[in-house]
Amino acid sequence: MLLAALACLTLAPAAGAESRTVQKASSSPADPDTELATTENGEEPLDSISSEDYLAKLAQNDVIVSAEERTQILASSCWIYTGYRGGKNRVGQWLWKYFQRMDYCRDGSRITSAHFYVRWAEVYMVGWSFKNHESLVSNGGRGSAQWRKRTQGVFCLVPYVSCIQESHPWVDMTVYGNGAKSFSAGG
Repeated sequence: MLLAALACLTLAPAAGAESRTVQKASSSPADPDTELATTENGEEPLDSISSEDYLAKLAQNDVIVSAEERTQILASSCWIYTGYRGGKNRVGQWLWKYFQRMDYCRDGSRITSAHFYVRWAEVYMVGWSFKNHESLVSNGGRGSAQWRKRTQGVFCLVPYVSCIQESHPWVDMTVYGNGAKSFSAGG
């Protein structure tokens, strides 16, 4: 992890997403370039996935679906929705990002499948670390008009002594059976 943070590495972005760059960092934890100066929210455009690919993903992950749910998924449109909250230093370099991703299917009025959800952290600057996920709220899902997930995590600057700075970002996303979506983030 430290080696990746010391090198300059740019990852190719997915369609419609911003590129992610890890900048060469100062090794001094007291360096103002490592301190959190601003935060930014982002959401990627909805990315479609075929019903067949969605079902294949379920099978690869040993998720068993009933014949009824399989029929509903095949008659649905399936989507991937990703959002994040990120922290930057005073010169605009990313320090960290906290992500949430929901993979689901909908039929125009209801959520027909909601088996895939993931939350994760990425750290781009030496000195910062991700401590843990603090909370998760979930409601709705398969058979409902909506599916909501809200997660919160903790990042710490110089965790070896005590945190010089601590940030508690949260990401709140809801997808609806009619195709609408909502996103907010803070902390």
